Parts: sequence; structure tokens; C-alpha cells
Amino acid sequence: MKNILIDNVKKYKKWYIIGILALVTIIVLRKLKLLNMITDIINQLPSKGEYQQRNIDSIDRIIIHHSASPAGKFTVQDFARWHIDPNGYLKAPRIAYHFCIEPDGKIYQTNKLTAISWHTINANATGIGIVLNGNFENEQASDTQKKSLKNLIKYLNNKFNKKLTVYGHKEIPGNATACPGRNLKLDEFRNL
Repeated sequence: MKNILIDNVKKYKKWYIIGILALVTIIVLRKLKLLNMITDIINQLPSKGEYQQRNIDSIDRIIIHHSASPAGKFTVQDFARWHIDPNGYLKAPRIAYHFCIEPDGKIYQTNKLTAISWHTINANATGIGIVLNGNFENEQASDTQKKSLKNLIKYLNNKFNKKLTVYGHKEIPGNATACPGRNLKLDEFRNL
């Protein structure tokens, strides 16, 4: 019996190795695909300085926002200009979000994860701000946009090697807002 088992292992050893290599290749390609989905435009956006920085270990949550403008009417560059406007409401050094997801599902990284950007009162020091381009009080996020948000949340959970709690902007105490809008069902993004 032992000899039969050894013969079978020798006989199928090459198939075991091929199977393991195929599995590793699939895992690597999936990770590369997600990384290629995220376009870093941090240094391409208008800015007036830098945010205070934080230790990456302090991050424990993701805060979802909507732009509150019709989907695709304004660009990430527009959002950045409004946020840094010295005559505007925020007067921030840079765009307030860490990521922006467009209606076509394209993900832009807009701030370093170490930046304590000003996206949510009482959660800036520990949260990652993700804005979806659109007004989800009176329109729906595209399926592609929602899929990209799910993929980004999974990516961030893997990057931090922990499950980050997902909130809507309006769920954080001290924020009088409808953001990210009544039509974005947050439970769809919480258990990823």
C-alpha cells in the first residue's frame, strides 16, 4: 500500500506543482488587476500645501461619500479646486478624499493614506475618505461604480490586514449631512 502511494505521488508530482503554480499565478494576477484599477493622481491635483500626517496603524474605518453633484458633471480636479479655494467653505490644503470613484468605475487615489484629510468631522484621524462621483439623493450609483467600491474596500482590508469598518458620512456623530445619499445602500459594502 505504501509503495502504491509513493508511486502515485511520483506519478502526479508534476501535476501538483503545475496546480500550485497556476493558483499562485491567479492570485498574483488578481492583485495586479486591482492595483492597475487604481490610478494615483495625488501629485497631479491642485493643492495649497499638505495635510498633517498619521501613523498608518491608526486607520480603522472607511467613510463613504458622494459628490452631491450630478454623476460625471464635475471632475476630480474640480473637487480639488473647490476644496483648496481660499474663499470656499473648506479652505483645505488638498482635496479632502483619499480616493474618488467615477461613474465608469475608474478609481483615483487622491491623497496618501497617511494624510489626515478633512473629509469627515470626528473621523479624519482614523478614516479613509472615499467619494463616489454622483448625487445619490436623487440618482443611483452605477453598477460599475459599486463594484469598484467593493473591490477597493476588499483591497484596503487586505492592505491593512484587518477589516475596516465601513460608514456613510452621515453616520459619524457631528456631521449634519445626507451624504452619501439615500439611494446608496451602505449594507452592501459592510461585510466584504
